Amino acid sequence: MFILSNRTSRNLSVLAGTCIAATAVAQPSFTAMSSLITAQRPSGVAAADFNGDGLADLAVAVDTIDRIDVFFGTGGGAFGPAMPIFTGGGTGPDALVAADANGDGQPDLVVVLKNINAVRVYTNNAGAFAAGSQASTGDRPVSLAAADIDNDGDTDFVTANRDGNSITVLTNTSGVLSAATVAIGDEPRFAQPIDLAGDGQMEIAVSSSRDRTVYVLASGTLAVQQSINVGPVVRPEGLAAADTDGDGDADLIVVLSDDAFSAIGVMANSLGTLGAPVTTPTTGQNSSSVVAADFDLDGDVDLATTNSDSGNITIFGNSGGMFAATQTIATGAQPSGLVAADLDGNGSPDLAVSNRDSNSTSLLLSDAAAANCTGDIADDLGNAGADGQVSFGDFLALLGLIGPCPGGTPGCTGDIADDSGNLGGDGQVSFGDFLALLGLIGPC
Repeated sequence: MFILSNRTSRNLSVLAGTCIAATAVAQPSFTAMSSLITAQRPSGVAAADFNGDGLADLAVAVDTIDRIDVFFGTGGGAFGPAMPIFTGGGTGPDALVAADANGDGQPDLVVVLKNINAVRVYTNNAGAFAAGSQASTGDRPVSLAAADIDNDGDTDFVTANRDGNSITVLTNTSGVLSAATVAIGDEPRFAQPIDLAGDGQMEIAVSSSRDRTVYVLASGTLAVQQSINVGPVVRPEGLAAADTDGDGDADLIVVLSDDAFSAIGVMANSLGTLGAPVTTPTTGQNSSSVVAADFDLDGDVDLATTNSDSGNITIFGNSGGMFAATQTIATGAQPSGLVAADLDGNGSPDLAVSNRDSNSTSLLLSDAAAANCTGDIADDLGNAGADGQVSFGDFLALLGLIGPCPGGTPGCTGDIADDSGNLGGDGQVSFGDFLALLGLIGPC
């Protein structure tokens, strides 16, 4: 059994246990890559509509000189020139996320400053950023993830501190960070909040490189509640949380990497306990970061990983929880930071990845919207799954979905409109969704 992780790099590219064979897996598809020039050694990358114009923007952390470059979107996946946010000489901006830290409805930027062992918030006012709260971390933070860790309604953050053998949980109160550092593992590479029990409380999964172990820390106490050794061949790196098998709970995806062999490992969640990683080779060398998104809009979660030493990205299609590497796409040298977002506004998630040693930001746009659209949830016979058109089959499928969405969550299959038929999920499938479908009949 082969059981096979987020590191820094110098330019950006935008794209979408047991080994599992590739059978009948969907094929996410992306257009040719384009690139943005960045300063030296770009690392973290984040995407959001920072200036409120309805278009996706990009932010990239660069090491020389220390700053975050914000590229405002101009439409169709194109971006304007970089607008710099200087973080201070020698700070070493690295991992980066976009999140509403102060609760004003606008996405802020939160960045790891690896050279001074800190995390800083840059508050956003219609695309203009100002330095806000800062808190200390353990030694050499190398990753950053966002979630409501303390369940108080605002976004908190967590770092993995490689040289400190620790994680730091940064709880947030109206944009002000408070830090608590907890020792865990040997050279941790990523810390991922994940609601394993489905109770709204966040556990934290940690990939620990040198002891080849994934730890799960209990919500609240942060005591170790599970440790899973991934075997003697590979080391755990990047992590992501997503419902990979469609059973309604969050699973953990881990990148497992070695100089000779790399894979993704899916750790299925069973009643709050993670199983051993079921692995699929990445086809790349020294894989590091991973993101999960429905790139082909077929209703299940696909994956993408960066492969640092082979200078490419691997896309994994998903069919019922079965993954296969469906596409390998060249990037710049040493790809690392990775984000999935709808960059061109066509409704499907695209990919951006920073390539440390090429000093650029490259973009790869998903083609999925050409074959799928809102309301296309079934084939002509009403069987679930998009077929490229909205037809009577989609109405048949809706009949079986009438009622609240699982967990009352807007955006479930069939929840495409409110009770009046206005597009946009409202947490249930009702007559309003039928009204909306009437206006969508025809090819996507």
